[in-house]
Amino acid sequence: MQAKGWGEPNRNFWLGVYNGILINGAEAFFHSALVLAPFLAALGAPAWAIGLIPALKVGGWFLPQLFVASRLAHQPFKLPLYRRTSTLRIIAFAALTATVFIAGDRPEIVVPVTLAMIAVNSIAGGIGGVPFADVTAKVVPHYRLGTFWALRNAIGGVLALLSGLVLRRVLDSDLAFPTDFGVVFALGLVLTAGAYLAFGLVREPPGIPALKEPMRAMLRRLPSVLRRDVSFRRYLRVRFLALAALMAEPFYAVYAIAALDAPLAAVGTFVIVATFASIAVNFLFRRPADRAQNVSVLQISVAFMVAAPVVALIAPSWEWFGLVFALSAAGNSGMGIAAWNLLYAVSPAAERPLYVGVANSVLALPSLAPVGVGLVAAFTGFQAAFALAALVAATSLAFSFRFTELRALDRAALENSTA
Repeated sequence: MQAKGWGEPNRNFWLGVYNGILINGAEAFFHSALVLAPFLAALGAPAWAIGLIPALKVGGWFLPQLFVASRLAHQPFKLPLYRRTSTLRIIAFAALTATVFIAGDRPEIVVPVTLAMIAVNSIAGGIGGVPFADVTAKVVPHYRLGTFWALRNAIGGVLALLSGLVLRRVLDSDLAFPTDFGVVFALGLVLTAGAYLAFGLVREPPGIPALKEPMRAMLRRLPSVLRRDVSFRRYLRVRFLALAALMAEPFYAVYAIAALDAPLAAVGTFVIVATFASIAVNFLFRRPADRAQNVSVLQISVAFMVAAPVVALIAPSWEWFGLVFALSAAGNSGMGIAAWNLLYAVSPAAERPLYVGVANSVLALPSLAPVGVGLVAAFTGFQAAFALAALVAATSLAFSFRFTELRALDRAALENSTA
């Protein structure tokens, strides 16, 4: 039965929702493609450095999780680690904001500090990602997961929409560069701190501890896990390709500004359009996700990810890039809902930290793709990257049609949660 009132199950549920709402609002101020990339471009950073942004944000988040899983799987309580890493993430964003205000006229300082703080924040977030995933699976039943993610993203999208309006106003104001971006980062810092505090207040029930094993032993088990669990292996393949298809995302706004003469204030407009798309998709996918139709949600989301770079290729003017960001945001939001739910469905409860750690460590590799795009962009142009991104996303979509067993696991998880 669904929990009613403000008992502990609903308290935990809503604290998780508040966390997501504030994270979504903060993301508008730290958006890789719409804020950080134009910021570094305006500082004169080379394309390879701009390509490092998603590599650091995504790869830094995914990469440490297998190591964390080996240290955390045997512990019944995972939330203390989340609280410690969240504190470090707040410190990193505070240092970035302070650097912009103090040394904003010295790009040789601001650019490396920006990249370093992105890396620190992301690695700390990756370490905290394993306890976040495990605690969420413990406090949110499978039949409420779709609603949980949709509320986080949809209501958070409304906050992100307001953040986009503020962002556009700040960047279009009389504030000199980079003070305007310093204000943007300060606003994001406040929302981020509130988000981490909310989830840190969750009352975590004890979990099912796995046997304690060293990192080396866990690594030796990985080939057998991947060999034995076909559904998990297929899940990883589709997610790997879908993340690799994001290789062009950091360069959409840069391309619109540099090649199509978009004004800098258009960044705020793009945030607003992308936010509307994310809100709409979350309302669209909430019920199917609650009903264990997550494979279909994933497939529609990947189709959006195919369409985004195709539109970028054929866009005749920068105004069309509103549609590019809408499609990309819709694909990412839908993927975020389906991917977590399917990972929970495919992973045994006692081995969930291992599965989450394996999945997220493997999925760190595609985050390096934008670095390669940045290195070759001077020779091929960004349009070649758009074409390759569309091809990789289409390949991911094709492989997702082999998810018959994963559909069954999703339904079984739903039935078990309502039994």
